Amino acid sequence: MVESGSVDVAVLDLDCGQPELSVPGLLTLSLVSKPLLSDPPMHMVCSEFAYFFGDITSKADPDKYIEVANLLLQRYNNLKKERLENGKGNLPLLINTDGWVKGFGYEILCAIIEAFSPGNIIQMLGSTRTKSFELPPQNTDSGTAQNRVIHAVHSFDENMIVIPNRSYRTMDSSNSTGPLQATASDHRKHRFCAYFMGGYDEMINKRTRLGNQSETITFHREKGIVDPNNILGLTIASMQPYAVPFQSVSLYSPPGFLDGIEEVEPAHGTQGDFASEDALDALNGSIVGLCCQGDGIDLSTRLQNNSRVPNLQCVGLGIIRSIDRERKLFFVLTPIHPSILPSVTVFVGGSIGLPIELVFRGTNADSFPFLSEHSLATPSLGGDVMKSRNHSGRKKN
Repeated sequence: MVESGSVDVAVLDLDCGQPELSVPGLLTLSLVSKPLLSDPPMHMVCSEFAYFFGDITSKADPDKYIEVANLLLQRYNNLKKERLENGKGNLPLLINTDGWVKGFGYEILCAIIEAFSPGNIIQMLGSTRTKSFELPPQNTDSGTAQNRVIHAVHSFDENMIVIPNRSYRTMDSSNSTGPLQATASDHRKHRFCAYFMGGYDEMINKRTRLGNQSETITFHREKGIVDPNNILGLTIASMQPYAVPFQSVSLYSPPGFLDGIEEVEPAHGTQGDFASEDALDALNGSIVGLCCQGDGIDLSTRLQNNSRVPNLQCVGLGIIRSIDRERKLFFVLTPIHPSILPSVTVFVGGSIGLPIELVFRGTNADSFPFLSEHSLATPSLGGDVMKSRNHSGRKKN
């Protein structure tokens, strides 16, 4: 990358569950000009291009996932060409893929490698057989594939190393001494909380208004987010939302909501004025993608053809805090800069659950906020599918 003569590196983040530079649920293309020496919630950036995927795994819609990846590749090629024409030098590309490497996930990975033809691949070798995989054979028909170099490295195990004085910024609480137990879900929640608080530094500097409570928000390596005073929930509850008229946005309900329900299907892709009560309920209290209607995309035509949600460029995420049906207004919370919001013309629902830390206000709450059953996707709220625990040990008499 140094030899390319570029001071920037393009990062194509295809990990929609635990992205490096963005909030979960997005697939993004970003430019990075300095080393990333901190944990992901600390260096989330405004991406050059982003598309709303609306889920934390490519399993939700593999076809859409690969389509968006190819769209971002086109964006990168155009950006690279433009920089070369302007004399800014070459633009190296770094692709971050997800960790689903078994079954159909392996097929998706192979499709990504085939489409992008990377010259170098860093293969993370898992410590167990279930986390290990073989990379696809090289395609001899492709000239770039013949020069492919695979760098196999063992995955990092933090439990095996103790670093008393870290030289980089870390989220870990100073009281964390045990083995790393925070789950992928805990890390996703942390990203969401940092995002909707306006950034990591903004989040950790939040304080409760109660004078006798001085504890701040921390991330514990065993417990995840630690917010004993419910600062996150209280902050979200006190934020002033944007009022968005029904007529100014088109709506796409969460995936699966309209399956087999013909009477509410007209709400899919139409303006908020024509949305059914059920469709509004599905979006109320949920995380949505704030998207722009691109050139050449006719939402009304797609509606008549019963086609799925188009691949829309996304400027960020928002929370539909409440809906005023009489005045026909959405009340939306988002950290996106006000100058960008006029370009938003579409609200797209997803399968991303709102973290309980952002809605629970502890003893300060007079009632629990409204939550739609269609937006529940976290086990803590009872919205996940029951899973077997065959690996759990049984009690011995």
